Amino acid sequence: MQQGLADPDRTHADGRARDALPEGVWALRTPVSPFADQANEHVVAWARGLGLVSSEAAEHRLASVRLGDFAAHVYPTAALEDLLLAADWIAWLDVLDDQNDDRRTALDPQGFEDFLARVAEVTSTGSYGTGAGPIGEALRDLWTRTRTRGGARLCRRLRLHLLDYLAGNLRQAAYRALGDVCDLAEYGALRRAAGGILVTFDLVEIAGGAELLPPVYYSRTYQRLLTAAGDVVCWTNDVLTLEKETATGDLLNLVTVLRAAHGGRRSDALARAQALMEGRLDDFLRAERDVPNLCTALALDPAQRQSLTACVDVLRAWMRGHAAWGLATSRYGRLPADPGYLEELIPEPADAGRTPDP
Repeated sequence: MQQGLADPDRTHADGRARDALPEGVWALRTPVSPFADQANEHVVAWARGLGLVSSEAAEHRLASVRLGDFAAHVYPTAALEDLLLAADWIAWLDVLDDQNDDRRTALDPQGFEDFLARVAEVTSTGSYGTGAGPIGEALRDLWTRTRTRGGARLCRRLRLHLLDYLAGNLRQAAYRALGDVCDLAEYGALRRAAGGILVTFDLVEIAGGAELLPPVYYSRTYQRLLTAAGDVVCWTNDVLTLEKETATGDLLNLVTVLRAAHGGRRSDALARAQALMEGRLDDFLRAERDVPNLCTALALDPAQRQSLTACVDVLRAWMRGHAAWGLATSRYGRLPADPGYLEELIPEPADAGRTPDP
């Protein structure tokens, strides 16, 4: 068993959380990287060095979450350097999520958009505008390292998914500012975007697989694998963070969305959420069975087949590994009463170094 992580097959102290997840997730058997401890130490030092954490409270909270364990579970076959890169990406996404999710007051969508626009510049210019601060600097480091490991085509796709993630954060901020509950029909796409899941799935081709050809990546079969696995991961997150998000009044959660759509008790909404996750896991397994047909239809050579198989295996690891880590991590617990752990990384619009509009 990986040091520092609870046995994923043991019932969690709150057995209700584990039981709310589909049994099919636990039936998936995937390995764990032996580099978890190195990744845990590295990611805290990386975040501290780039200013994503500076206070003792923020550093302690990041260390307690054990993102190296997370990366070890969801990229189990990655070489050490690639695992560290993936763990840093996860940390960056988590830090930005916390800026949006954990503040005591909702972000102003207009000021947030200005800030994210400056952050996004790094993916096109290698630089970023005034006011992006440590989040922009950390992304510049990630982008530089990623470009040395991924091909131009993969990096172009990653950039598009990163922009979708930033736009999803803006939509979340707008919903929160109004206290709106998302429509069920819209929720899946919004959740995948705002969760950054396709960003982390692009890293699958660096940390454990190999870059996929466009006819493979954009095929119906692989797209079904991506979206089904993404939904399972994002909705697992929703179930495991339900108590935390309910306590803070966060309405962007599958269980909350289902309850608003169907009424009834929260237990009814949890049962519906579990059924939806079971359905998406079945969708993944059906698409996985179609992979040999895709290989034949595209006349993939043995190396290309192996690349595809490796990527599918890592997607399986994401569903199982995220659930196992989610039951053990402190990240999904209720927020501390003292918000001192949350760094002020998004400046107020007036502090962003821009001249106000006349």
